[in-house]
Amino acid sequence: MTAAAVAKGLLALEGELTPILVQMVKSANTNGLLDNDCDSSKYQNMVKQRLHEAFQVDHDFTEEDYEKLNPTHARSIQNALQFITNPVKTCQHVYEIIQELIKLIKCRADESKTQGHLYHGETWELMLRRWAKLEKDFKLKNGKFDISKIPDVYDCIKYDLQHNQHTLQSPHAEELYLYAKALADVVIPQEYGLTLQEKLTIGLGICTPLLKKIRADLHRNIDPAADETESVNRLNPQYSHGVSSPGRHVRTRLYFTSESHIHSLLTVLRYGGLLDEGKDEQWHRAMEYVNAVTELNYMTQIVIMLYEDPTEDKCSDRAELHDSDCDHAVRRSNKGPALRGTISCRASLQSWCCVLCPKEPSPWAWVSSTKSQRAGQS
Repeated sequence: MTAAAVAKGLLALEGELTPILVQMVKSANTNGLLDNDCDSSKYQNMVKQRLHEAFQVDHDFTEEDYEKLNPTHARSIQNALQFITNPVKTCQHVYEIIQELIKLIKCRADESKTQGHLYHGETWELMLRRWAKLEKDFKLKNGKFDISKIPDVYDCIKYDLQHNQHTLQSPHAEELYLYAKALADVVIPQEYGLTLQEKLTIGLGICTPLLKKIRADLHRNIDPAADETESVNRLNPQYSHGVSSPGRHVRTRLYFTSESHIHSLLTVLRYGGLLDEGKDEQWHRAMEYVNAVTELNYMTQIVIMLYEDPTEDKCSDRAELHDSDCDHAVRRSNKGPALRGTISCRASLQSWCCVLCPKEPSPWAWVSSTKSQRAGQS
Protein backbone atom coordinates (compact mmCIF):
# COMPACT_ATOMS: atom_id res chain seq x y z
CA MET A 1 0.00 0.00 0.00
CA THR A 2 2.92 2.34 0.73
CA ALA A 3 4.37 1.60 -2.70
CA ALA A 4 1.00 2.38 -4.29
CA ALA A 5 0.77 5.69 -2.42
CA VAL A 6 4.26 6.74 -3.54
CA ALA A 7 3.57 5.65 -7.13
CA LYS A 8 0.37 7.71 -7.11
CA GLY A 9 2.22 10.86 -6.08
CA LEU A 10 5.32 10.23 -8.18
CA LEU A 11 3.39 9.55 -11.39
CA ALA A 12 0.58 12.03 -10.64
CA LEU A 13 -2.03 9.28 -10.82
CA GLU A 14 -5.66 9.87 -9.93
CA GLY A 15 -8.15 7.72 -8.05
CA GLU A 16 -8.09 5.43 -5.04
CA LEU A 17 -5.04 3.44 -3.95
CA THR A 18 -6.59 -0.02 -4.32
CA PRO A 19 -6.87 0.02 -8.16
CA ILE A 20 -3.32 1.38 -8.36
CA LEU A 21 -2.11 -1.42 -6.12
CA VAL A 22 -3.80 -4.02 -8.32
CA GLN A 23 -2.13 -2.63 -11.45
CA MET A 24 1.37 -2.69 -9.96
CA VAL A 25 3.75 -5.29 -11.36
CA LYS A 26 3.92 -8.42 -9.22
CA SER A 27 5.82 -11.61 -9.85
CA ALA A 28 7.36 -14.53 -8.02
CA ASN A 29 10.76 -12.83 -8.28
CA THR A 30 9.64 -9.56 -6.71
CA ASN A 31 7.58 -11.29 -4.04
CA GLY A 32 10.61 -13.45 -3.24
CA LEU A 33 12.53 -10.35 -2.15
CA LEU A 34 10.52 -10.47 1.08
CA ASP A 35 11.08 -14.17 1.76
CA ASN A 36 13.00 -15.18 4.89
CA ASP A 37 15.49 -18.02 5.16
CA CYS A 38 14.27 -20.85 7.42
CA ASP A 39 17.60 -20.98 9.26
CA SER A 40 17.47 -17.26 10.06
CA SER A 41 14.03 -17.72 11.64
CA LYS A 42 15.45 -20.50 13.81
CA TYR A 43 18.35 -18.32 14.96
CA GLN A 44 16.02 -15.38 15.55
CA ASN A 45 13.73 -17.47 17.75
CA MET A 46 16.74 -18.53 19.81
CA VAL A 47 17.75 -14.89 20.27
CA LYS A 48 14.22 -13.91 21.27
CA GLN A 49 14.20 -16.65 23.90
CA ARG A 50 17.43 -15.33 25.43
CA LEU A 51 16.02 -11.80 25.44
CA HIS A 52 12.86 -13.03 27.13
CA GLU A 53 14.87 -14.76 29.85
CA ALA A 54 17.05 -11.69 30.42
CA PHE A 55 13.99 -9.50 30.99
CA GLN A 56 12.46 -11.82 33.60
CA VAL A 57 15.22 -11.19 36.18
CA ASP A 58 14.16 -8.91 39.03
CA HIS A 59 17.38 -7.04 39.77
CA ASP A 60 19.29 -4.06 38.44
CA PHE A 61 21.35 -4.69 35.34
CA THR A 62 24.97 -5.55 36.11
CA GLU A 63 28.02 -4.97 33.92
CA GLU A 64 27.71 -8.60 32.88
CA ASP A 65 24.09 -7.99 31.83
CA TYR A 66 25.11 -4.93 29.81
CA GLU A 67 27.73 -6.98 27.98
CA LYS A 68 25.34 -9.87 27.38
CA LEU A 69 22.49 -7.70 26.07
CA ASN A 70 24.64 -5.21 24.15
CA PRO A 71 27.89 -6.92 23.09
CA THR A 72 28.29 -4.57 20.10
CA HIS A 73 28.18 -1.58 22.49
CA ALA A 74 25.57 0.38 20.54
CA ARG A 75 25.11 3.74 22.25
CA SER A 76 21.33 3.85 21.77
CA ILE A 77 20.89 0.42 23.39
CA GLN A 78 23.28 1.26 26.23
CA ASN A 79 21.28 4.41 27.03
CA ALA A 80 18.03 2.44 27.00
CA LEU A 81 19.43 -0.24 29.33
CA GLN A 82 20.59 2.43 31.77
CA PHE A 83 17.11 3.97 31.73
CA ILE A 84 15.42 0.60 32.32
CA THR A 85 17.76 -0.37 35.21
CA ASN A 86 15.53 -3.22 36.45
CA PRO A 87 13.59 -4.97 33.64
CA VAL A 88 10.90 -6.58 35.80
CA LYS A 89 10.15 -3.39 37.74
CA THR A 90 10.06 -1.38 34.52
CA CYS A 91 7.68 -3.84 32.86
CA GLN A 92 5.50 -3.83 35.98
CA HIS A 93 5.44 -0.03 35.93
CA VAL A 94 4.39 -0.06 32.27
CA TYR A 95 1.68 -2.59 33.09
CA GLU A 96 0.31 -0.44 35.93
CA ILE A 97 0.21 2.67 33.72
CA ILE A 98 -1.69 0.68 31.10
CA GLN A 99 -4.24 -0.26 33.77
CA GLU A 100 -4.62 3.40 34.76
CA LEU A 101 -5.01 4.34 31.11
CA ILE A 102 -7.78 1.77 30.66
CA LYS A 103 -9.65 3.23 33.64
CA LEU A 104 -9.35 6.69 32.11
CA ILE A 105 -10.62 5.48 28.72
CA LYS A 106 -13.68 3.96 30.42
CA CYS A 107 -14.39 7.29 32.15
CA ARG A 108 -13.98 9.25 28.92
CA ALA A 109 -16.25 6.79 27.11
CA ASP A 110 -19.00 7.47 29.66
CA GLU A 111 -18.82 11.21 29.02
CA SER A 112 -21.10 11.86 26.08
CA LYS A 113 -19.41 15.18 25.25
CA THR A 114 -16.22 13.39 24.24
CA GLN A 115 -17.88 10.99 21.80
CA GLY A 116 -16.63 11.13 18.22
CA HIS A 117 -13.49 13.18 18.89
CA LEU A 118 -10.87 10.49 18.47
CA TYR A 119 -8.54 10.47 15.50
CA HIS A 120 -10.06 9.30 12.20
CA GLY A 121 -13.38 8.53 13.85
CA GLU A 122 -12.09 5.76 16.10
CA THR A 123 -14.64 4.90 18.79
CA TRP A 124 -13.90 4.78 22.50
CA GLU A 125 -14.92 1.13 22.48
CA LEU A 126 -12.29 0.30 19.89
CA MET A 127 -9.62 2.21 21.80
CA LEU A 128 -10.62 0.37 24.96
CA ARG A 129 -10.33 -2.98 23.18
CA ARG A 130 -6.85 -2.06 21.91
CA TRP A 131 -5.50 -1.36 25.36
CA ALA A 132 -7.44 -4.12 27.14
CA LYS A 133 -5.91 -6.69 24.78
CA LEU A 134 -2.43 -5.33 25.45
CA GLU A 135 -3.06 -5.47 29.20
CA LYS A 136 -4.15 -9.10 28.91
CA ASP A 137 -1.32 -10.20 26.61
CA PHE A 138 1.56 -8.25 28.17
CA LYS A 139 1.42 -9.87 31.62
CA LEU A 140 0.95 -13.62 31.54
CA LYS A 141 -0.96 -15.71 34.07
CA ASN A 142 2.30 -16.93 35.60
CA GLY A 143 3.25 -13.33 36.42
CA LYS A 144 5.94 -13.04 33.75
CA PHE A 145 5.92 -10.45 31.00
CA ASP A 146 5.72 -11.20 27.29
CA ILE A 147 8.32 -8.79 25.92
CA SER A 148 7.23 -9.55 22.35
CA LYS A 149 4.27 -7.24 23.11
CA ILE A 150 6.53 -4.28 23.94
CA PRO A 151 6.61 -3.02 20.32
CA ASP A 152 2.79 -3.09 20.28
CA VAL A 153 2.60 -1.12 23.53
CA TYR A 154 5.08 1.41 22.15
CA ASP A 155 3.22 1.78 18.85
CA CYS A 156 -0.12 2.26 20.60
CA ILE A 157 1.01 4.90 23.08
CA LYS A 158 2.95 6.76 20.39
CA TYR A 159 -0.15 6.79 18.19
CA ASP A 160 -2.46 7.99 21.00
CA LEU A 161 0.02 10.56 22.23
CA GLN A 162 0.32 12.03 18.75
CA HIS A 163 -3.35 11.94 17.75
CA ASN A 164 -5.62 11.50 20.78
CA GLN A 165 -3.92 13.14 23.76
CA HIS A 166 -5.92 16.37 23.34
CA THR A 167 -9.09 14.34 23.90
CA LEU A 168 -7.81 11.61 26.19
CA GLN A 169 -5.86 14.03 28.42
CA SER A 170 -3.98 11.25 30.19
CA PRO A 171 -1.54 12.54 32.84
CA HIS A 172 0.60 9.42 32.42
CA ALA A 173 0.73 9.18 28.61
CA GLU A 174 4.17 10.72 28.24
CA GLU A 175 5.54 8.61 31.09
CA LEU A 176 4.22 5.45 29.44
CA TYR A 177 5.75 6.56 26.16
CA LEU A 178 9.20 7.06 27.71
CA TYR A 179 9.24 3.68 29.46
CA ALA A 180 7.79 1.80 26.48
CA LYS A 181 10.29 3.45 24.15
CA ALA A 182 13.24 2.49 26.36
CA LEU A 183 12.09 -1.14 26.38
CA ALA A 184 11.43 -1.09 22.62
CA ASP A 185 14.85 0.45 21.92
CA VAL A 186 16.40 -2.74 23.31
CA VAL A 187 13.92 -5.43 22.31
CA ILE A 188 13.29 -4.47 18.68
CA PRO A 189 16.87 -4.21 17.33
CA GLN A 190 18.20 -7.03 19.50
CA GLU A 191 15.60 -9.47 18.18
CA TYR A 192 17.76 -9.50 15.04
CA GLY A 193 20.78 -10.76 16.95
CA LEU A 194 22.74 -9.85 20.07
CA THR A 195 26.31 -10.51 18.96
CA LEU A 196 27.84 -9.32 15.71
CA GLN A 197 27.89 -12.90 14.43
CA GLU A 198 24.20 -13.40 15.19
CA LYS A 199 23.25 -10.10 13.58
CA LEU A 200 25.04 -10.97 10.36
CA THR A 201 23.75 -14.54 10.26
CA ILE A 202 20.14 -13.42 10.75
CA GLY A 203 20.58 -10.39 8.48
CA LEU A 204 21.94 -12.43 5.59
CA GLY A 205 19.21 -15.01 6.01
CA ILE A 206 16.50 -12.37 5.84
CA CYS A 207 17.68 -10.07 3.07
CA THR A 208 19.98 -12.06 0.76
CA PRO A 209 17.43 -11.93 -2.14
CA LEU A 210 17.14 -8.16 -1.68
CA LEU A 211 20.93 -7.81 -1.56
CA LYS A 212 21.25 -9.71 -4.84
CA LYS A 213 18.65 -7.45 -6.45
CA ILE A 214 20.45 -4.29 -5.31
CA ARG A 215 23.75 -5.69 -6.58
CA ALA A 216 22.25 -6.51 -9.98
CA ASP A 217 20.71 -3.04 -10.25
CA LEU A 218 24.02 -1.36 -9.37
CA HIS A 219 25.74 -3.29 -12.16
CA ARG A 220 22.94 -2.51 -14.59
CA ASN A 221 23.25 1.20 -13.85
CA ILE A 222 26.80 1.26 -15.24
CA ASP A 223 26.04 -1.00 -18.21
CA PRO A 224 25.94 1.17 -21.37
CA ALA A 225 24.05 -1.55 -23.25
CA ALA A 226 21.11 -1.17 -20.87
CA ASP A 227 20.21 2.20 -22.42
CA GLU A 228 19.49 0.49 -25.72
CA THR A 229 17.10 -2.12 -24.30
CA GLU A 230 14.89 -0.11 -21.94
CA SER A 231 12.37 2.63 -22.52
CA VAL A 232 13.42 5.97 -21.08
CA ASN A 233 11.29 8.78 -19.68
CA ARG A 234 12.96 12.18 -19.89
CA LEU A 235 12.41 15.17 -17.65
CA ASN A 236 9.57 17.41 -18.76
CA PRO A 237 11.16 20.61 -20.17
CA GLN A 238 8.61 22.58 -18.17
CA TYR A 239 10.36 21.46 -14.97
CA SER A 240 13.96 21.38 -16.20
CA HIS A 241 14.76 25.02 -15.44
CA GLY A 242 17.92 25.20 -13.35
CA VAL A 243 18.95 21.60 -14.09
CA SER A 244 22.49 21.60 -15.50
CA SER A 245 22.06 18.44 -17.59
CA PRO A 246 18.33 17.85 -18.27
CA GLY A 247 19.05 15.31 -21.02
CA ARG A 248 21.00 12.99 -18.74
CA HIS A 249 19.23 9.76 -17.84
CA VAL A 250 19.49 8.83 -14.15
CA ARG A 251 18.09 5.41 -13.35
CA THR A 252 16.16 5.17 -10.10
CA ARG A 253 15.12 2.05 -8.24
CA LEU A 254 12.68 2.23 -5.33
CA TYR A 255 12.44 -0.81 -3.04
CA PHE A 256 9.48 -0.93 -0.64
CA THR A 257 10.18 -3.53 1.98
CA SER A 258 9.50 -4.58 5.57
CA GLU A 259 10.99 -3.45 8.86
CA SER A 260 12.86 -6.74 9.20
CA HIS A 261 14.55 -6.20 5.83
CA ILE A 262 15.51 -2.62 6.74
CA HIS A 263 17.12 -3.84 9.98
CA SER A 264 18.89 -6.66 8.14
CA LEU A 265 20.11 -4.51 5.25
CA LEU A 266 21.53 -1.92 7.61
CA THR A 267 23.20 -4.70 9.63
CA VAL A 268 24.94 -6.14 6.57
CA LEU A 269 26.12 -2.71 5.42
CA ARG A 270 27.25 -1.88 8.93
CA TYR A 271 29.08 -5.07 9.88
CA GLY A 272 29.79 -6.66 6.49
CA GLY A 273 33.25 -5.16 6.04
CA LEU A 274 32.35 -2.43 3.54
CA LEU A 275 35.03 -0.13 4.98
CA ASP A 276 37.57 -0.36 7.80
CA GLU A 277 36.27 1.77 10.65
CA GLY A 278 39.76 1.97 12.16
CA LYS A 279 41.30 3.40 8.98
CA ASP A 280 38.46 5.48 7.50
CA GLU A 281 37.58 8.48 9.67
CA GLN A 282 34.44 9.31 7.70
CA TRP A 283 33.12 5.76 8.06
CA HIS A 284 34.00 5.83 11.77
CA ARG A 285 31.88 8.95 12.28
CA ALA A 286 29.10 7.43 10.21
CA MET A 287 29.07 4.37 12.48
CA GLU A 288 28.84 6.66 15.51
CA TYR A 289 25.71 8.16 14.00
CA VAL A 290 24.26 4.69 13.42
CA ASN A 291 24.94 3.89 17.08
CA ALA A 292 22.79 6.88 18.04
CA VAL A 293 19.75 5.69 16.07
CA THR A 294 17.15 4.38 18.52
CA GLU A 295 14.56 3.08 16.06
CA LEU A 296 13.83 2.61 12.36
CA ASN A 297 10.51 4.36 11.91
CA TYR A 298 7.85 3.96 9.26
CA MET A 299 9.11 5.50 6.00
CA THR A 300 12.75 4.97 6.99
CA GLN A 301 14.87 5.39 3.87
CA ILE A 302 18.24 3.90 2.97
CA VAL A 303 19.56 5.65 -0.13
CA ILE A 304 22.37 4.26 -2.27
CA MET A 305 23.70 6.75 -4.82
CA LEU A 306 26.00 5.52 -7.60
CA TYR A 307 28.32 7.98 -9.37
CA GLU A 308 30.59 7.55 -12.37
CA ASP A 309 33.36 9.76 -13.73
CA PRO A 310 33.46 9.08 -17.49
CA THR A 311 36.86 10.80 -17.80
CA GLU A 312 38.53 8.09 -15.72
CA ASP A 313 38.89 4.32 -16.01
CA LYS A 314 36.36 1.68 -14.97
CA CYS A 315 37.44 1.93 -11.32
CA SER A 316 35.96 5.43 -11.10
CA ASP A 317 32.52 4.17 -10.05
CA ARG A 318 31.67 5.23 -6.50
CA ALA A 319 28.65 4.58 -4.31
CA GLU A 320 27.35 6.69 -1.41
CA LEU A 321 25.09 5.56 1.41
CA HIS A 322 22.60 7.75 3.28
CA ASP A 323 20.08 6.83 5.98
CA SER A 324 17.14 9.02 7.00
CA ASP A 325 17.04 7.90 10.64
CA CYS A 326 20.71 8.72 11.15
CA ASP A 327 19.96 12.21 9.88
CA HIS A 328 17.17 12.54 12.46
CA ALA A 329 19.36 11.19 15.27
CA VAL A 330 22.19 13.62 14.57
CA ARG A 331 19.88 16.62 14.38
CA ARG A 332 18.81 15.80 17.95
CA SER A 333 22.38 15.30 19.21
CA ASN A 334 24.90 17.88 20.36
CA LYS A 335 27.74 16.63 18.20
CA GLY A 336 27.62 19.31 15.56
CA PRO A 337 26.94 19.18 11.83
CA ALA A 338 29.75 16.86 10.73
CA LEU A 339 28.73 14.94 7.61
CA ARG A 340 25.60 17.09 7.65
CA GLY A 341 23.85 14.59 9.89
CA THR A 342 23.79 11.55 7.62
CA ILE A 343 25.46 8.20 7.57
CA SER A 344 27.47 8.80 4.43
CA CYS A 345 30.30 6.83 2.92
CA ARG A 346 32.02 6.58 -0.42
CA ALA A 347 33.32 3.23 -1.59
CA SER A 348 34.14 1.63 -4.90
CA LEU A 349 31.40 -0.34 -6.61
CA GLN A 350 33.60 -3.43 -6.32
CA SER A 351 33.65 -3.03 -2.52
CA TRP A 352 29.89 -2.63 -2.44
CA CYS A 353 29.28 -5.75 -4.48
CA CYS A 354 31.59 -7.82 -2.27
CA VAL A 355 29.48 -6.83 0.73
CA LEU A 356 26.11 -7.21 -0.98
CA CYS A 357 26.87 -10.67 -2.36
CA PRO A 358 30.08 -12.21 -0.96
CA LYS A 359 31.65 -14.77 -3.27
CA GLU A 360 34.20 -16.11 -0.80
CA PRO A 361 33.33 -17.70 2.55
CA SER A 362 36.30 -16.13 4.36
CA PRO A 363 34.58 -12.82 5.31
CA TRP A 364 31.85 -14.89 6.97
CA ALA A 365 34.10 -17.39 8.77
CA TRP A 366 32.18 -16.86 12.01
CA VAL A 367 29.13 -18.61 10.56
CA SER A 368 28.61 -22.34 10.99
CA SER A 369 29.96 -24.56 8.23
CA THR A 370 26.53 -24.95 6.65
CA LYS A 371 25.95 -21.22 6.72
CA SER A 372 29.43 -20.51 5.36
CA GLN A 373 28.76 -22.71 2.36
CA ARG A 374 25.41 -21.05 1.72
CA ALA A 375 26.87 -17.56 2.03
CA GLY A 376 29.74 -18.46 -0.26
CA GLN A 377 27.34 -19.65 -2.93
CA SER A 378 25.05 -16.61 -2.75
